[in-house]
Amino acid sequence: MAYELHITREEFWVDDVDPVTFEEISALDLPAGFAVEEDYTAVAKTPFGEMRSSLGECVIYTKADGGKVIMHFMGETPSFRAVSKDDIIPFVGLAKLLGAKVQGDDGEEYAEDGSCR
Repeated sequence: MAYELHITREEFWVDDVDPVTFEEISALDLPAGFAVEEDYTAVAKTPFGEMRSSLGECVIYTKADGGKVIMHFMGETPSFRAVSKDDIIPFVGLAKLLGAKVQGDDGEEYAEDGSCR
């Protein structure tokens, strides 16, 4: 089961009136594994064929096994879904570069090892 996480500089991500932007991340010298996509299209295989969905501006982390963790913006605080600590760790490092933190839906913060503080 995936869990929605957010990158924010605020005390609580919902209150983020000046969120981290795609442009801000694009200007960084991104850590290994990260890439930016101005118009990312997600593809899901279904029993009826492929389903495509445009997610717009995204930051994509490619894991060692080739899987991807996709952070989207959708006009709000940037968010991504994590299924394990290993999905969270690279985003904690990215957030640190931005002077921000990774926070869960309920306000819990995540440490550099991917654990909840």
